[in-house]
Amino acid sequence: MLRTYRLLFMSLCLLTLTWMLATPVFAVRINTLAPDFILKDLHGNNVRLSDYRGKTVILNFWSTTCEPCMAEIPSLIKLQREFKAQGLVVVGIALDSSEINVRESVVKFMIGYTNLMDSDKIVYFDSYGLFGQPISVIVDTKGIIREKIIGGIEWTTPQVKNRIQSYMKER
Repeated sequence: MLRTYRLLFMSLCLLTLTWMLATPVFAVRINTLAPDFILKDLHGNNVRLSDYRGKTVILNFWSTTCEPCMAEIPSLIKLQREFKAQGLVVVGIALDSSEINVRESVVKFMIGYTNLMDSDKIVYFDSYGLFGQPISVIVDTKGIIREKIIGGIEWTTPQVKNRIQSYMKER
């Protein structure tokens, strides 16, 4: 009986190791080049991350069913308005399966920054290796990931604004 359990355990370990080696892990890392992507905006236009090279970009992964996501949107709007002229771009990446819900939220909150659809979560899972919501990835002017923020935050605090400004100065 003990031999059977050992054999089963060893088989499971081998199977797990084989799966891990065959499955690439693409979790984004700080101080690495942000993976480029193409997603559609709410007007059907293709948008690439590389379109924003030379600007500081906040990629905010969110969904309409996520309460912390919805709670941080007003402060993201304020941050975008305050620093847009200095080169800050906020890009919402909606993970919803329904574009209708995203459109309704954009209207309700009067979101003025670009929102892209990642309904299949290709960028979220495959390109960026993310899990959980909201998650924000801050990309500097050279396309380097500077921060990954897990969970909702207040974007207009002096500490956060100072960090954002420091990334914008690194042109």
